[in-house]
Amino acid sequence: MVPEAITALAGTGAGALVSAMASDAWQTGRNGIIRLFRREGDAQRASLEGRLDHHATLIERAGDPDQARQLIVGQWQLELVQLLTEHPDAESELRRLVEEIQSELPKGGRNWVMTNIARDHGTVYGAMGGNVIHYHQGMPSDPPTGEDRRQ
Repeated sequence: MVPEAITALAGTGAGALVSAMASDAWQTGRNGIIRLFRREGDAQRASLEGRLDHHATLIERAGDPDQARQLIVGQWQLELVQLLTEHPDAESELRRLVEEIQSELPKGGRNWVMTNIARDHGTVYGAMGGNVIHYHQGMPSDPPTGEDRRQ
């Protein structure tokens, strides 16, 4: 898989997993992720289970569960990128897990809508369940000539 495809699939997987936290689909998501990460060995299992349960508890207790999910999803995307990079054979299993989780989520838990509008030479950046990092370097200016050009 190319890096962009890995990142996209990991983002989809992380979004499905975090959407399942504190919902009726949680056991499906939890058990599926544990199965996926079995490739990392049994030594990591207890740590993985602890992180999963801790994140689910954070979402349950959050005043704004959706905001908590947005803050947590990036961590799981990173975990899944690393897994898919080291174990490309996990791709099809992750795709199946995403479908399974999404089928158990309430319909409202599967739909995200974003509307971005830029006007008057404006620029818009949007991200759902992730981050946008934008670097901008302006056009180089002419070297000073000693004359004041601000007239």
